[in-house]
Amino acid sequence: MNTYPKVFTPDPKYVSKCRWIAHITALLVLLCGALTGALITLDEAVGFEAVTIAFLITLGCNLLWWVPTMLVIVPYYRSLRYEIHADEIIVRQGILTKSVKHVPYRTVTNLTVKQGPFDRWFGLGSLDIQTAGLSTSSGEPEQKLVGLPNAQEVYELVVAALGRFRNAMPPTMGEEVDAASPANYDALLAEVRAIRRLMEK
Repeated sequence: MNTYPKVFTPDPKYVSKCRWIAHITALLVLLCGALTGALITLDEAVGFEAVTIAFLITLGCNLLWWVPTMLVIVPYYRSLRYEIHADEIIVRQGILTKSVKHVPYRTVTNLTVKQGPFDRWFGLGSLDIQTAGLSTSSGEPEQKLVGLPNAQEVYELVVAALGRFRNAMPPTMGEEVDAASPANYDALLAEVRAIRRLMEK
């Protein structure tokens, strides 16, 4: 018997991943600043001090974003919570401003498991959730479940819940979706067929 909600939180390695990304970004910015200073010194009218000045300016600008980033990574990580319900996914996040985002299954058009280079390094993954409304207008998924050590397992769980929800959906609801947005109905129908094929295996 399936019991809901099923709750997930990011793996602690997600904190390490975020820190490494911040460190590498800061280092690259510093190198760019030093390189800019070095290029300026090619002008004979400018002294070698240009390298030092460019480096110090870049360092100061780096510290303005790097220090706050280091301070908020852990609180942000602790604020993340993903809940898979029988009819929707809820994403809770936020430090100063808490947000609770609901993604109803009736709006979901695509699910994608992603692993970037840092994700593979730390053994993590993310689940991108695209919907018929917000996602298609921006090209970005409406929600991302990040820092998951078991992204494929969460994906399969959501696919199964999505399949159960859509199989139980009354015909009138399907007609309303079709009438409201015919273009989205084809995407939903294709997704349902793909889910059924997966469930039959």
